[in-house]
Amino acid sequence: MPRRIAVTVLAFLLGTAVAARAQDWRAGIDSRVELMSILFRLAGNQEYRQCRAAAYDKAIESYFAPYRDHDAVQAARSLGIGFDAPMKLAVYLRDADSLDELVPFDRPGLHLYEGWNAAKARDFLSAARRFAADTNFQGFLQSQQGLYAATNTRLQAFIQDKADLGWFSRFFGPPTPARFIIVPGLANGAPSYAARVIDTAGVQQIYAVPGVSKVDPEGLPVFDSDWRTVMVHELAHLYVNPAADKFAAQMEKSASLIYQPVAAAMQRQSYGNWRTMLNESLVRAATIEYVGEHDGPEAAHTVIRKENAQSFFWMSGLVDLLETYRKDRQQYPAFESFMPRVVEFFDDTAPRIQDLTDRFQPKVVSMSIQDGARDVDPGVKGIVVRFSMPMSRVGPDRSAKVSGGRFDASGTELTIPVTLEPERDYVIPLRWSGGQPFVGANGVPLPATLLRFRTGAAASPQKQ
Repeated sequence: MPRRIAVTVLAFLLGTAVAARAQDWRAGIDSRVELMSILFRLAGNQEYRQCRAAAYDKAIESYFAPYRDHDAVQAARSLGIGFDAPMKLAVYLRDADSLDELVPFDRPGLHLYEGWNAAKARDFLSAARRFAADTNFQGFLQSQQGLYAATNTRLQAFIQDKADLGWFSRFFGPPTPARFIIVPGLANGAPSYAARVIDTAGVQQIYAVPGVSKVDPEGLPVFDSDWRTVMVHELAHLYVNPAADKFAAQMEKSASLIYQPVAAAMQRQSYGNWRTMLNESLVRAATIEYVGEHDGPEAAHTVIRKENAQSFFWMSGLVDLLETYRKDRQQYPAFESFMPRVVEFFDDTAPRIQDLTDRFQPKVVSMSIQDGARDVDPGVKGIVVRFSMPMSRVGPDRSAKVSGGRFDASGTELTIPVTLEPERDYVIPLRWSGGQPFVGANGVPLPATLLRFRTGAAASPQKQ
C-alpha cells in the first residue's frame, strides 16, 4: 500500500510533460524535495528553516517534532553540508518512498555534489528510508494535498502563460534534448537551487527549485515576475556554469583581484570564492537579458540596481557585453563561443575594481566625534555623520537611545540625537535600530561601521 500511494503522489505532484513555446517541461511540488528539505530543517540548517507558508510551516513543525533526534536527522547533521547539496541529492532519487537511485551513484562521470560521494549518499539514504517509514511521510504528504494541488494549479498556469522557457536555447545556443522541471521549494522559503540529471535513457532533466518567498492572505504561494526572475536565474546556472568552467583558468587572476574588495559582501551571500562570484555574475547578467527582452529596459535597469546593491558593481558593463553577444549570433552561435570576450571583460575590469567600488559604495567621510575619541563632552546632544554620496533617507524605526536621526535635504549628512552620560564607553553602529544597514540612494548598503568613543567626567554646556 505505501508504495502505491508514493507513486500516485509523485505523479500528482509533478503532473505530465507540457509543451510551452517549444520547450518540454513539468512543474509542481516534488515530494523528494520536500523530504530532503524537512530532514535538513530538523538537522538545524538555517537555510531550510525559512518556510513562508505559515500553515504549512506549522504543520511541518507539529508533525515532525517528535523525530528531531531520529538517526536520519543525526546523519544529516553529521554531514556538515547544506544549501544546494540536499536538493541535488533529491533529484537523483527515484521517488520519496523507495529513495532508490535514479541512476547508479557510482556511474562514471556522475557528479552528485562535492559534498556527496556514492558511499556517503547511500549510508544517509538508508537512514532516510527509516525516517520516511517511521514518520509515515506519505501520510504527511496526503494531509497536505489541498495545498499541493492549489500550488500546482497556480504554478502550471503561470509557467504556461508567463514564462518563456524556449528563451534558454535561443539565448545560450543550439538546443540539446532536455526537459525543464520547475519545482517550487515550498518548505524552503526564499533560498533557491538548480540541478541537472541525465537519466539512464540519456535524457537531460534540468531542475530549477526556486524558493517560495511570497504567499497570499490564504497562505498560498504567489508566482509573479519576481519569482520568474529567480526561476530564470536558477535555470541559467545550468548553461553558464559549464561554459565558465572551461575558461576558469584564464579568468582566475582577474576574478581573484575583483573578489578581494567585495569579499565580505560576497561571503554574506554564501559566495565564498572568486569562481562562485564569476558564475553568479554571468548568471545575473543573463537573467537581466531575459528581463530586458520580456519586460523592457526599465525593468532590466531595476534589476541592475539590485545587483549593484549586492556589490556586483560591474553588472552594467557585463550586461552591455552580453548585448553584443545577443545581437551578433552569426559570429557567436553559442554562449561558449563568446567566452573569450568574457575573459577580456574581466581582465579589463580587474584594474578598475577599486574605482568601481568607490563609485558605487557609500562611505563615511567624517563624523563630528572621531572614532576612538576620549574625553568626549557628555553634554553633546547630537552626532553629525557625513557620507560620500546621497543616502536613502527612509528606514525602519529608530531605537529609543539613538532616536530621531534625520538626514539633511541632500541625503549626505545625518544628525543623530544622543543622550550621553559621563565617563562611559559608547559603541554606536551606523545602521537602523533593527540592524538594517544604511543604504545609498543607489541601493548599495554602507559597509558595517562603528563609532566608538568615551565620554569625559564633567558635562559642559550643550553643543551640536
